[in-house]
Amino acid sequence: MIKTIFFDLGNVLVHVDKDLAIREIANLPGLDLDRVMQIAASNIETAFEKGLFSIEGYIDELQQRYNVLHGITVEQLVTIWQKPFAINQPVWELVPTLKRQAAVILLSNTNELHIRAIEAKYSLLKELDNAVLSFRVGARKPEEQIYREALQIAAADPDECLFIDDLPENVAVAQQLGIHSHRFETVEGLETFLTDFGFYIN
Repeated sequence: MIKTIFFDLGNVLVHVDKDLAIREIANLPGLDLDRVMQIAASNIETAFEKGLFSIEGYIDELQQRYNVLHGITVEQLVTIWQKPFAINQPVWELVPTLKRQAAVILLSNTNELHIRAIEAKYSLLKELDNAVLSFRVGARKPEEQIYREALQIAAADPDECLFIDDLPENVAVAQQLGIHSHRFETVEGLETFLTDFGFYIN
């Protein structure tokens, strides 16, 4: 029996317009597209997603390493990061029905800044049963640790869980751990996956 459904956030529950995000950040003082891409590829972003920096610490690190974001407040960054995120409505509309049948838990690689921005815009987390966030548990998908943390938080065995994510490497590790997993590409494919495990979706 399936007790828990783990959903990824970006490009599953919400759309992420990366081009818009890059343009918005590149417009900040001292930044341009090349510098934004350089920062995005740096270990700072990974460390931020693992919770090694607070938002303030993240800003400080960027100021010291790249001499950018001087005079930028946390609130300004939160406002900017609200813009690239939009609810994936057809997937989100499944959540209330699924919650009547199993626990629905977020399992996401994210950072404190993005979560604050999404929560300010949509209050997503309040609608779910729980959330396993990389910056809170100190591990990122596809590292096994974050899946084990998720199973512990769900108080469920791997074969009692479903996992939906858009990245094949994240799905592959979950499957290796015995979690029934689906790579999200279309809503129709997701609905078929859920109904195959006995869930009603209407």
